Amino acid sequence: MDEYKGLSADSIQQAIVLKDMLKNVIKYEFSKSVSYEKYIEAGAISYSKNFNDFAKEFFAEALKIARDIKDYDKIAQMLTNIGVISELQGDYSTALINYQEALKAFIESDNIRSQSLVYNNIAIVHQELGNIKPAHENLLKSYNLKISLGDSALIASTLNNFGVFYEESVTNLDSALYYYSQALQIFSSIDDIKNQALCINNIAVVYFKMKNYDKAKDYFEISISKFKDLDDKLLLGKALVYFSQVIQDNSNARDVVRILEEAKVYLLEANYSNGIIEASENLANAYYVNGEYEKSTLEYRFLKSLQDSLLNINKQTEINRLEIKFQSAQKQLKIDKLTYEKELQKRRIRQIWFFVIAIVVLSWFIIVVLVMTGRQRKLVLKNKNMIVKQQLLQNQMNPHFLFNVLTSIQSYIADSKIEDASAYLSKFSKLTRIVLQSSAQETILLSEEIELLKNYIALEHLRMNKSFIFEIDDTDAMDIDDAEIPPMMIQPFVENAIKHGLGKVDNACLQLKVLLHEDEAEFWIIDNGPGMQKSKNNSKDHKSMALDIIEQRIFILKQKWKRNVKIEYLSDEKGTKVVVTLPLI
Repeated sequence: MDEYKGLSADSIQQAIVLKDMLKNVIKYEFSKSVSYEKYIEAGAISYSKNFNDFAKEFFAEALKIARDIKDYDKIAQMLTNIGVISELQGDYSTALINYQEALKAFIESDNIRSQSLVYNNIAIVHQELGNIKPAHENLLKSYNLKISLGDSALIASTLNNFGVFYEESVTNLDSALYYYSQALQIFSSIDDIKNQALCINNIAVVYFKMKNYDKAKDYFEISISKFKDLDDKLLLGKALVYFSQVIQDNSNARDVVRILEEAKVYLLEANYSNGIIEASENLANAYYVNGEYEKSTLEYRFLKSLQDSLLNINKQTEINRLEIKFQSAQKQLKIDKLTYEKELQKRRIRQIWFFVIAIVVLSWFIIVVLVMTGRQRKLVLKNKNMIVKQQLLQNQMNPHFLFNVLTSIQSYIADSKIEDASAYLSKFSKLTRIVLQSSAQETILLSEEIELLKNYIALEHLRMNKSFIFEIDDTDAMDIDDAEIPPMMIQPFVENAIKHGLGKVDNACLQLKVLLHEDEAEFWIIDNGPGMQKSKNNSKDHKSMALDIIEQRIFILKQKWKRNVKIEYLSDEKGTKVVVTLPLI
């Protein structure tokens, strides 16, 4: 458990191994009551590291124990946990099913407090789905139960939730203001400082949306003061960003800059990425308005770096999530196969046993043969059904590349096409690692770019229904280990050549030639497809997002390095040649 707790969030393979070990140890080494607590602990660790699928597994095991001992409170608690994870994953239908079942169990155990909290969760899901009426109805049920309990803190929290409902779902700002004010009165009466500050901040936001900037300013000043007393850096940073928007029309630019600088410091300490991005973007604009152009430029660079970093993290997180699903599917297939083999072995033993009896008791022989034949026929049908599923799994493989390839891998896993999925994921993972490394750099060695292209073309060669010939000639670029170029500029042109050229002809051929000059590298991408004009006529609605991004990158390179990227298209009915000239950096 300690080793699992100490894992980093990207240690997927180790997490899979430790997760399986934990499940086995907990299942076989502890009593039910202890196992229940251990499963919850392991689920909480998984949830904290964003291993949400693993968390679901642990909570599901705890749920089995709770059902076995018929403890309705524990059943409902685990259903609620699973519902929360499903809600975070955007699976709102599953979340609602679990919340409804949890509610039923809490009603069985007469746990009114937990019922009120589940009603609140159900309301939030309906708000996310835009179901206004059910959201309001469930909020009202939650409120009425809390009234019956007489718990002031719970009542105030629901009043605050009503404020959020009217502010965000119904857009009735007067009602939102009323409920926030009612919640504030209760939190003040029970001396709940943090929730007082939150309500005051919510009221300030509503006044800002109502364009009553004077009142918004007054309330923000109070909430900011309270957040400082509480030393809550996250809430303080978010409030300061909002406050800067309130005062920007009525204060000098220097005051706005000061407030945003302070907000950024707090958000950095709280490690809240979205807030840092918002504060940094507003700060860059404020610097510009204040005439501090150098600071504005530096802030924009910081913002771009942060956004790129988050993009890479999101890509890796998605890859990790899909890898977890793939490993789980692979494991389940192995379990099914072992179960089937054991079942087959048992049936064979029975067949022999019945056959021996039939020799002794001839009168029963025909009956035994008929029974075993019928059972064997069912077993064969079951085996054929498994084979058909595996064949369907293999026929479903149709991966796309880069961004779209994730969806394809998920399709393989969903269809249980384990062997092909494993090979494709291995190749794709290798390419992805190279892409992620190069995307985080300003420049890339020419040798690394060529290696990336080789991997990409090899994968596209694997993907296409018909093969094509390809060759990469880098003999005219001998110093590829010393030359550096902007990364990821060539792959979109190779992709277009394969997709719109090679896919439309027989005896398809792709050539990639690399030439190294004094201060630039030249790439020739040559295909023997139908030519650009004909290809465009056959796919008028096609718009290459990658080429649009290339155009933007060319503009950025020109601004940053004061160097041009040249692209030349030569096309006729015999094929297309694209010449891309990149500066050596």
